[in-house]
Amino acid sequence: MSDLRVGVVGLGIGQMHLLSWLEVQGASVTMIADVDEQRRARAAQDWGVPAVDSLDALLAAGVDVVDLCTPPSMHEAQIEQCLAAGAHVICEKPLVDSVAACDRLRVVTERALATSGARLMPVLQYRFGDGALRARALVDAGLTGRLYTASASTWWRRGRGYYAEAPWRGTWKGERGGSVLTHSIHIHDLLTWIGGPLAEVRALTATRVNEIETEDCAVAVGRTLDGGLVSMNVSLGAATESSRLVWCFEHVTIESSTSPYDPAAGPWSFDFKKPAMAEAAERVFTDVAATKPLFTGQFQGFVDALRDDRPFPITLDDAQASLELVTAWYRSARTGSVEALPLPADHPDRASWRPAGLD
Repeated sequence: MSDLRVGVVGLGIGQMHLLSWLEVQGASVTMIADVDEQRRARAAQDWGVPAVDSLDALLAAGVDVVDLCTPPSMHEAQIEQCLAAGAHVICEKPLVDSVAACDRLRVVTERALATSGARLMPVLQYRFGDGALRARALVDAGLTGRLYTASASTWWRRGRGYYAEAPWRGTWKGERGGSVLTHSIHIHDLLTWIGGPLAEVRALTATRVNEIETEDCAVAVGRTLDGGLVSMNVSLGAATESSRLVWCFEHVTIESSTSPYDPAAGPWSFDFKKPAMAEAAERVFTDVAATKPLFTGQFQGFVDALRDDRPFPITLDDAQASLELVTAWYRSARTGSVEALPLPADHPDRASWRPAGLD
């Protein structure tokens, strides 16, 4: 079977996607698109592929897969357009701008699958790395025991230049949220993928680093479905950037690397209480398949799933869970409430987590 033809739309984070596609077997980037003429021309020269100025033009040229790296406010309409054209879709975070939009996408994706076979995969790339996959394997094997506590810290640095580069950043209308939505959604997905889903959350947000509409500092505490306690800490004003996760389980304490943008990779530490458990863990680790990290690993999983006709490694359910946490976080920060998860069907912010008047 010939390689899947991939079109990348949006050449901001899309540049990182292009690098990752180079390492994926069974797919090739055949076209790129961006509204900025200079960026488009430069990327076409750098990557040696045709460049167009719109998603419409890219779809008209014919691709099998559209990799959407556009601003969040555009995602829902573009996903629907691509699926209607019969193209598979990979979409950057946040997938859409509300939980209600996830509900709508569920209908859209089911219709596309039935009519053309086109499918959607959201991007949650932190699950792809040796450390993260080993930790999840231990959970699946029952070697961790109950979760006692866990924490996730995202200490990054974003200043005036970052927001000036793209004026939609830091705005509720364009970015749809701040550090909770844009900068830490991946680490919180990884926290719960290994530690278990949250049952409730209480949170605070603040804007203390930059003169922007959205938050650039946030903290939250939560409780997992089986009673474990978790804390989450986000700041965009760090002197030295880092990301860090720790899970204290009944039988083992697991700690991630502190790489700011790749905490899923090694080295991770696995500190077992009993030597026999450590020996059992080593046997589990031997069965964990080597996977390339981040986007490359997720994109390879996407291609393999299409060829083998099996589910994608990241699903709409995964993306919806991450957005339900975002919704609960913002609601709690505004009202002081303890928010239950998953969100009930009649949750007041299901249609939008943004402040009133900023939709």
